[in-house]
Amino acid sequence: MPELEAESGTLGTARIALTICPWGRYTLVIIDEYSLRGSAAKFHITVVDALVQLRHRSMLARLAKTVEETAGSAQPVA
Repeated sequence: MPELEAESGTLGTARIALTICPWGRYTLVIIDEYSLRGSAAKFHITVVDALVQLRHRSMLARLAKTVEETAGSAQPVA
């Protein structure tokens, strides 16, 4: 599972892990994010979790749109 540590200025850093799995005709993308250092880690509360969920949904929607557009314009391999 690929992981990275992202820095967000005064909010601190977070560990982000991505898991990508086939799901029938689709693909399941799981994002696990955990605050490591900084103010986000000190105040890890439900409100912060809710904001992170909104950000993840937005990010995954953009990713899905990009993949679908790219797949639609891809040339078939002969």
